[in-house]
Amino acid sequence: MGMRKNATCYMCPERATTREHAPPQCFFPEGSRANLITVPSCPDHNSRNSLDVEYTRNVICTQHGVNGAASAVFETAKRSFQHSPDLTARTFRTMRPFGDGGSFRVDLARHQKVMRALAFAIYFRDTGHRHEGDWRIFTSSFLYADSLNHGRPDPWMPLRNVLESGEFTPKAVMQPEVFKYGVLEMDGGRILYRFEFYGAVIVHAWVIPYRLNPRIYVPAGRGHFGTVWELGEGL
Repeated sequence: MGMRKNATCYMCPERATTREHAPPQCFFPEGSRANLITVPSCPDHNSRNSLDVEYTRNVICTQHGVNGAASAVFETAKRSFQHSPDLTARTFRTMRPFGDGGSFRVDLARHQKVMRALAFAIYFRDTGHRHEGDWRIFTSSFLYADSLNHGRPDPWMPLRNVLESGEFTPKAVMQPEVFKYGVLEMDGGRILYRFEFYGAVIVHAWVIPYRLNPRIYVPAGRGHFGTVWELGEGL
């Protein structure tokens, strides 16, 4: 897809000179990257989250219940782990046994940054203009740490139930085994997105009318666990 003259970035008023994939291209298996969703982007927003994108892809593709597309992507992720023992240590340093696999604490700040950028991009794709506010992100598939480890009630369960009860209108995508999404339009121009990765990992994003201060995001390592099954050999 070409870029119209004087196009601006999907996320800021800067001039767009490149296109950003939504989700990032590395979420897709090699050989399955044709005709993906792209939006106009400034160079800064196209590249500055690259390490967070890699981290988030690695976390999502190792979650319990993901499909074969995630397994293919994990082969790429595994190479990044093999090349960087430090990356492996940072990602899985809190790993503990759980069921047939394990669980580890997710860096929510990094994950939410990537999902927030995705929400901006999908909004631009759907409407043709930039959202001037911001997004709240909630990943229903990440388990609450105290519930997982100590059997305590999950205070997020009411929110999970409300979000999953919505009737989302599905949108057309080229690789639904990797990523698909639906939208729920509410009163007052409010929008709720439901993102699904690899047939298993669910992320919700809903609009807020103002830009968030990045310092109010949930600190790294607090609150939720990812659950991985059978990571395989060679890590």
